[in-house]
Amino acid sequence: MRLAAILASIVALIISAAWLINTPGYEPAVAIAAALAALVSSFFLKRDDATGGQKQNLGDNSTGIQAGRDVNIRDFNQK
Repeated sequence: MRLAAILASIVALIISAAWLINTPGYEPAVAIAAALAALVSSFFLKRDDATGGQKQNLGDNSTGIQAGRDVNIRDFNQK
């Protein structure tokens, strides 16, 4: 996600700079400022974490059921 934000900001900055060179004016300058702000702020995003997942803590006399989506439990008898 972070890499995509940085690349998109760089592309937007290049396009805005070309727009400013082609047609000098207020709007391309604002676009450059916005692209620069996006580029700088993209470095403050958290890095992608591949260790995400589910975590569950259980007590001594308990049964844990963990799933990524909806779970239906019928006739569950603990032995």
